[in-house]
Amino acid sequence: MRRWAFIIAIVGMFVLLLLLSQKPVELESYDGLEELEINERVYVTGKVVEEKVIYGERKVLVLDVDDGEIDLVFEGFGSFKGEEIEVVGKVGEYEGKKQIEVERILS
Repeated sequence: MRRWAFIIAIVGMFVLLLLLSQKPVELESYDGLEELEINERVYVTGKVVEEKVIYGERKVLVLDVDDGEIDLVFEGFGSFKGEEIEVVGKVGEYEGKKQIEVERILS
């Protein structure tokens, strides 16, 4: 019985590892963002054209992409205005408009 429990636990951990290591969807336009589901992981690059402070360390970065602008909700220090950045995050929604909740900024 213990042997089966151990095998099932190992298989379960392997499945979780596979689910967590999935690559995010590469996003190239705002239209692509509208087609994605909420909480789907995405990767996007672009230039930050505007930075708005919501409160404290929480900001909205406006990222310029091919056919429009994407709002990135970011919590942390530093200014990225005018910089080209790469972001991994999750799709979220605020007042009917999709945005990306930043998990990490790569550059």
